Amino acid sequence: MKNKDKDNFDILNSSRRDFIKKVGTATAGILAAPYLKPSGIFGYDHKQISSFLTSVAITNTTNSLSDSYVYNATSGTGIKQKVYYILGLLDQNLSGKVSALFSKGKKVAIKINVTGGSSEAIYFGPSNNARYPNVSITETIWTNPTVLQAVGQYIIDAGVNPTDLYIVESLWDTTWQTPGSTAPFGSNDIFGYSEVQKALGCNVVDLNDTTPANITEISTGSNYFNFPSFTMNKILQEVDVYVSIPKLKQHATAAITCSLKNQIGTVPKTLYTIPGDDGDRGMLHHAVSTNPTWTHLPESICDLAAARPVNLAVVDGIKSCVGGEGPWVPNFAPASKHVLMAGLDPVATDSIAANIMGLNPALKSLPLPGPLTVGANTSSICDSYLYLLNQKGAGTNQLSQIQLVGDGANLVTSVQQSPTPEQPSEFQLCSNYPNPFNPSTKIVFYLPRAEFITLTIYNINGREIETLIKGEVPAGEHRLQWSAQGLASGVYLCRMVAKGFSETIKMVYQK
Repeated sequence: MKNKDKDNFDILNSSRRDFIKKVGTATAGILAAPYLKPSGIFGYDHKQISSFLTSVAITNTTNSLSDSYVYNATSGTGIKQKVYYILGLLDQNLSGKVSALFSKGKKVAIKINVTGGSSEAIYFGPSNNARYPNVSITETIWTNPTVLQAVGQYIIDAGVNPTDLYIVESLWDTTWQTPGSTAPFGSNDIFGYSEVQKALGCNVVDLNDTTPANITEISTGSNYFNFPSFTMNKILQEVDVYVSIPKLKQHATAAITCSLKNQIGTVPKTLYTIPGDDGDRGMLHHAVSTNPTWTHLPESICDLAAARPVNLAVVDGIKSCVGGEGPWVPNFAPASKHVLMAGLDPVATDSIAANIMGLNPALKSLPLPGPLTVGANTSSICDSYLYLLNQKGAGTNQLSQIQLVGDGANLVTSVQQSPTPEQPSEFQLCSNYPNPFNPSTKIVFYLPRAEFITLTIYNINGREIETLIKGEVPAGEHRLQWSAQGLASGVYLCRMVAKGFSETIKMVYQK
């Protein structure tokens, strides 16, 4: 493998316009940091002054047309205007990182939340069931089509070609493949999703498709809970950006449904059922009786987050539900939370959503909406996937570390918006995430003081691949996104050296 020092020199000394073309607009600002050698770096953050690790944008839809899911409104209060508001605000607050995700040439998948099957619609509407006469299924448990259309249009307007945009989902009954189907995306779709697809000019991929040519095995890394890998549709590996748009709901076995719980629908249902439970993906919920549901499902959610990380979360909490994720749960009831929110850290975004639902995302366990019985055991709590993912370094569930922006920020309670800096007491090089990765991974390190450091990538034989950082680096937390695009699969070493400190981590690039 040839040394890339000359390439780094050429990039740093090229014009700003050429540099942006080579490494993308996401890194245009790193020229201000002379210690960075950005040939393989396409994202970089330095947190020094503030204790905030990330931002979440939130808007209040009360007394606006968006509260009734009106898509476009000249008054500026429709769903499209609200979605553009939170994504634009987030982009501005995070120095262009949102728009950079959707630059020209990127392939993007949007995972919606259509839990259960198309037959669940019988629970809603005056002509079907008097139990819920005034709400529709897209107002309670499914991602509303107007929110999907607004997010998709934002992505296209940001630069993504409609042919590179994919709406992905897996229905419980898979009836959208049946001729004449009234299911979402079926030939006679009665819910409005097919109209959204036509309006956007994008693609739809059925994640339940188990055709051998369309599926692949994706690793969850060495630090998994229940699954070393998942069988998934190849599109989830092929896209550059993955967006999760869930409906904000309480959940009978995971406490809450948000962008990360929405990952359950990324694997084909038929491959993850177990005997005696073919109604859902039983392997993910409660594979063995000795590992109760209240621990197994949150851990499975963490494994799914490692296999296919969420790059952007947009949560539809305008009209939702409490007591459970669907009308099959005894305590289920429609509800309205009047919020839309978005974030690049899905753990943080889901944590804000949990707070709005009355939960404390920092706790190890969360209360269930009703008692849950597995075998002879009954529990009213479950492990929190937000806590578990925070422990893995996948994102923050600490409200004091999340900066809220937008006109809905006051809807979140007990958030200490403190600007007090939190500096580490020692040098730290954290494990990269995800690991294994393809083709990019996040590297995080901490400096207790400004120091001259080097951060270098080596192959398993000890040959230098490239130096990412060399120079005087300021104190604080540093996060960079490194891509191994163009390199061979295998184990790579990332070594950080400072005065009196050296540390090496192993990173597995798995195509």
